[in-house]
Amino acid sequence: MAGPLRVESDVSSARWVQEALHNDGTVATLVPPIFDAYARVLHPATLETPTGTPDRWGNVQYDAREISWADADALIGGRVGDDSWTAWQQRFGDDHHELRGGRRVLAPHVGDIPIGLLADLASVLRDEHGDAEVLAGVWEGNGLDPTGSSWFMIWSDDEPATAAEREELQRTAQRRHREEQVAAIDPQVAAALQRQHVLGLPREQQARGHVLLRTELITFTDPRWEREAGLGWRADWPYQGRTPNALWPTEPAGAPAWFVATDMDLDITHVGGSAHLIGRLLGHPAIEAERVRATDPVL
Repeated sequence: MAGPLRVESDVSSARWVQEALHNDGTVATLVPPIFDAYARVLHPATLETPTGTPDRWGNVQYDAREISWADADALIGGRVGDDSWTAWQQRFGDDHHELRGGRRVLAPHVGDIPIGLLADLASVLRDEHGDAEVLAGVWEGNGLDPTGSSWFMIWSDDEPATAAEREELQRTAQRRHREEQVAAIDPQVAAALQRQHVLGLPREQQARGHVLLRTELITFTDPRWEREAGLGWRADWPYQGRTPNALWPTEPAGAPAWFVATDMDLDITHVGGSAHLIGRLLGHPAIEAERVRATDPVL
């Protein structure tokens, strides 16, 4: 691989993670229950404010900024959801909340820890325990495998005159999109997926295979790593690149000082480590975190 990450084809070195994880819907389903303390890190929500200037088609344009869940609670209040699939829904109900003045609050991104939050977290881990070789597990879905299906809409300033022309425009756009997807995935990552050199977390045969990548922890302290990692980042789709769903130091084997996990269906990240590390995360000004136990339910 040309970027900062190297594919680990031999997943046997990470089998201990499977053996340590539970399969009961608790925090121990995501983070091995071998640590002194645990934290749930909340992914930032988004506050959008109308700019007052519509786009070329007359649609409202917004300025967006990240906000904490505490800020969101002050804006919309807690609204417990009946059918909660994410931590946000459990606390606030809907993913989309309209406010006065045209502002709106949007739920956090699901499935990947945001690149900036990962940088803050990695900086704390490195400051606490020093740099280290790490293994990063990245789920095989969500755009990492471009052979899957995708759907999108296209617009043209010059509307095609016939149905056949519209269909050809759609096929051309689809083909170009797929080619760009393939180009954004490192060939070694694609090969690992094709050969099924992946680690199932928490278990095999659950459609939760993870490609394993080796690097140094310092890599993740600089958000620019994503652009060269070959995990789907594209300049025209800057928010589509993938971040690790599991991350831990390789030494000592089976007994790392810390472990970070982001479930592909959730909008939170869990961290296991020493009581001192978790205390630092809870008090960090750029990280919104809550103390949890390994036996607590994930949701």
